[in-house]
Amino acid sequence: MMNRSFKLTAVLSLILVAFGCQTMKGTQDTQSMADTETELSVARAFIESGRPDKALYELKAVLEKEPESVGAHTLMGLAQMALRNPAKAVEHLKIAWNLDPSAQNALNLSSAYLQAKNLEAAQKIIVKGLAVKETPPYRHKERFYHNLALIAQMKGKQSVAEKAFRKALEENPTFYLSRQQLAILLGKAGKVEAAKEQWDLARIACPLCLEPTEQLAKYYESKGDLRTALGLVTDFKKLEGINPPEAKRALELEAELNMTRAKLAKQAASDAQSR
Repeated sequence: MMNRSFKLTAVLSLILVAFGCQTMKGTQDTQSMADTETELSVARAFIESGRPDKALYELKAVLEKEPESVGAHTLMGLAQMALRNPAKAVEHLKIAWNLDPSAQNALNLSSAYLQAKNLEAAQKIIVKGLAVKETPPYRHKERFYHNLALIAQMKGKQSVAEKAFRKALEENPTFYLSRQQLAILLGKAGKVEAAKEQWDLARIACPLCLEPTEQLAKYYESKGDLRTALGLVTDFKKLEGINPPEAKRALELEAELNMTRAKLAKQAASDAQSR
């Protein structure tokens, strides 16, 4: 999973480029190619660590030397998306797609169009991406269906969105983003038990993501089952590798549940005395 500090991945499906043969067109000596790939790796690390502004400097330097570097245009597009500059993101990701019309580049461009709210262009490039014939075949088709679901949601077509999220999960049952968004969609539609089922599966797909645990804890709290709710949060806190903000929120959630339990116990004691 991409580092969640890259906040855009909360809703958009992005795949950072692999380097090597697709990095640039044209002829370069071995040392120059190695230098370029190092610069791209540094830029990628900045994006993944939530510092896309730092990536821009590295990428501008690469593009000055290699204006047809697919990797540089792709990373520049993703960095611009993280900085909420959709027009620039589309510009660079469209260049990457034109230089290398691969499924991966179609996916990234569709996400940029989504951020720019150009839904028709996003849908068209998704259709093209799904039609790309590659060897080996593209392995992440669920991400296309996820973006189709987001398009449907943005158009207010919730039933179409639900079908597309489910199609994404048929392709990859462990794809957390679609599982998460489907759970949210079902919850908003008042389908509480169906949403709970999806949060259960989301928790399996991403054990280090707090949101499924928090939503399940709230579900059990609403049922009056505070023991189960607290147990879920306690189990989450024991995991290794939780990022600091989510660890802090887990402590807050645990405190809130304990406070609710204390209030209920106090009320029960008061009711017993009054009888």
